Amino acid sequence: MESFDLLFPTHIHFGRDVVDQVGEAVKGIGTTVMVVFGQNSVIRSGLYARVEQCLIASGCTVVRGGGVLPNPTYAKVLALSEVAREHQVDCLLALGGGSVIDTAKALAGLLVASDPKQYWTDHFENYKPVVQALPLAVVLTIPASGSETSDSCVISDTKTGMKRIASGSALTPRASLLDPTLTLNLPTYQTACGICDMLSHLQERYFIPLAENNLTDRILESVMRHIIDNGPLVLSHPDSYHLRSEIMWAGTLAHSTLLDRGRGGGDWACHMIEHALSGFCEVAHGAGLAILIPAWLRYVAPLHPQIFLQYAFRVWHIELPLVSFEDVLERLIYSMKSFYRGLGLPTQLREIGIEGADLPAIAQAAAGSYPIGSLQQLDAKQVLDILQLAF
Repeated sequence: MESFDLLFPTHIHFGRDVVDQVGEAVKGIGTTVMVVFGQNSVIRSGLYARVEQCLIASGCTVVRGGGVLPNPTYAKVLALSEVAREHQVDCLLALGGGSVIDTAKALAGLLVASDPKQYWTDHFENYKPVVQALPLAVVLTIPASGSETSDSCVISDTKTGMKRIASGSALTPRASLLDPTLTLNLPTYQTACGICDMLSHLQERYFIPLAENNLTDRILESVMRHIIDNGPLVLSHPDSYHLRSEIMWAGTLAHSTLLDRGRGGGDWACHMIEHALSGFCEVAHGAGLAILIPAWLRYVAPLHPQIFLQYAFRVWHIELPLVSFEDVLERLIYSMKSFYRGLGLPTQLREIGIEGADLPAIAQAAAGSYPIGSLQQLDAKQVLDILQLAF
């Protein structure tokens, strides 16, 4: 286990109707708050009005920042920044899921950037840490990305459509309100994509080249197994507060810094490939990962059999020993694909409209500039091999 520093700066409010505490949570970080949200679902459901009323009752001035789309673009961040500056916003509230939260994070940094014109280049292209940002709070409506406690955001380049990452401690939300009642009416497919996304965050942290991380191995395995057990149940019983609570908390834990400290940060090759993939088609992040992770595993597992044997036995309950490692691998991939299909997610690239001719460009976008991954570093040619397995 490596040496590490660990800080939990986010105050988490979890439980039934904690959304009504949003005024108290926000008034400690600012007085003029922009509420960043997606399209009209929070308006139609009455959630926006509920949140706005709580904020006003706590003495806050509320500014609307709606219209964030899935796979959000930097153009939207820039548009919201003009509104925020006009109203002298001094804090932000993200009301939504990962796309909304990431937009709010990028906006929080942009609004205090010393050189706003260089903000994208400095932090999304050159990956300089974001060290200052407006304070941010979150009301989570879609458990998936874990962005409600993380220090990073993913925004699409307006010109190329490619997803890029910025990170820094200043982007970590000060408070996050996790109210499972807000998820009871989530559509089935959106819930399924979220389940895959949170499971992938655990998988990315699990597969590392470092040995002797037994405690966090076991914690990761436990949360992965928990999601595998409870994911299908929540789809079968979508109005179960208990099951929605279990999944919501699992999604936050899955992207928690607690589970990657001492592990070198994780692998993240599948996420980098999916970020490239979504630049070529409109695919939900979780759905793209459901396609890519089994293909990545098939390619990488024979090079690192021990960790994958452990994963197969402890997480997927594949009994050992079998005749050969190849037999274990086939059963593991079958189990994973069956799980994803059971959630209603695709498991092949052709299912989402990708053509064979697209694969070299996707591989180049994912790993053309530098190798990706840590358990097994991958160049563009190797990524192309993985994409062909996924096709």
